[in-house]
Amino acid sequence: MKKLFLLSILYCLYFFGYSQTLFIKDLETNQPLEAVTLYSEKTKAFALTNIHGQADISNFKNAEKIEIRVSGYKKEIRSFAELQNLGFILGLSYSSISMDEIVVSATKWNQNSRDAPEKISAITSKEVALQNPQTAADLLGISGKIFIQKSQQGGGSPMIRGFSTNRLLYVVDGVRMNTAIFRSGNLQNVISLDPFAIEKTEVLFGPGSVIYGSDAIGGVMSFQTIRPQLALDEKGLVSGNLVTRYSSANNEKTGHFHLNIGWKKWAAVSSFTTHHFGDLRMGSKGPAEYLRPFYVQRIDSVDRIITNDDPRTQRPSGYSQINMMQKFNTNQMNIGTFNMDCIIRRLLNIPDMIVTFVIEKDFPDMVNGIMVLKNG
Repeated sequence: MKKLFLLSILYCLYFFGYSQTLFIKDLETNQPLEAVTLYSEKTKAFALTNIHGQADISNFKNAEKIEIRVSGYKKEIRSFAELQNLGFILGLSYSSISMDEIVVSATKWNQNSRDAPEKISAITSKEVALQNPQTAADLLGISGKIFIQKSQQGGGSPMIRGFSTNRLLYVVDGVRMNTAIFRSGNLQNVISLDPFAIEKTEVLFGPGSVIYGSDAIGGVMSFQTIRPQLALDEKGLVSGNLVTRYSSANNEKTGHFHLNIGWKKWAAVSSFTTHHFGDLRMGSKGPAEYLRPFYVQRIDSVDRIITNDDPRTQRPSGYSQINMMQKFNTNQMNIGTFNMDCIIRRLLNIPDMIVTFVIEKDFPDMVNGIMVLKNG
């Protein structure tokens, strides 16, 4: 009898510990839903489901109103007690129109998009997977609200309301990519980002100088890269993605993989992508003024004129690029999240190396920095 009583206590303790994990699924297919946001205004708690549709909601205990949202599904508002009565399993129904989403660009903290005073357009990872953009510039063009100027097929320079480059701000995980010292004309620096490593993109239209600085006049493009996901049980969490792509239009050759390994206290994600875009080649029926009989190449620190073997090939408009990213996440030692991003870019035979360090602590404190190393 005593053994049975002890087993009952152990079972209750196990159930109580397990019950803090919420499982969210599609109501029709029963498939787990990833990147579902849970937010409580009263407790200021925030959580995000992992690849298995699980989220730790222990911080939501006693919350009377928990807003549950994900793009493409109807919003649910439940209390912690209601979720507990459901056995911490919740199904979401599909919706063709979703007006509510959580954004961070307007105020740098989680906020309902309808409560933000600025116009914000969000591009989710699901939309990126569907559109399969070649570059980060093409990714921004998915919204249909940003004009992309292209001087080569693999390039792209975003324009918002007539502003570009030093009047727009690019932010990656809270670290700005450009400053007001950039020239006012179009630049292709946004393509140095890896579209496969971006989890969510938010575009803030209009001035954002109060939050981001004086050069954010035309708008802000905030890129959030994939985050390491912690495991919610002792089994650990391993997930990944592998992509290869070839495009005959611009002779693109792309390969990508990323791997996430998570435990209950530590998690890490590694990402590697290589791009190669060929030179732009004009058609045979074009005007003769567009032919390029020669091009300039720098040899031994001197610009030299080289005869072009194929005048219809616009050399050197092609380029190669390698992106690497490494992130770590921990909920120990009260340091929040430590992110280390490393981007190696080779554009027109000029290798650049951009190393970004971000240390995120509990809101709103953030320490970040960026270091650029250039050869030549």
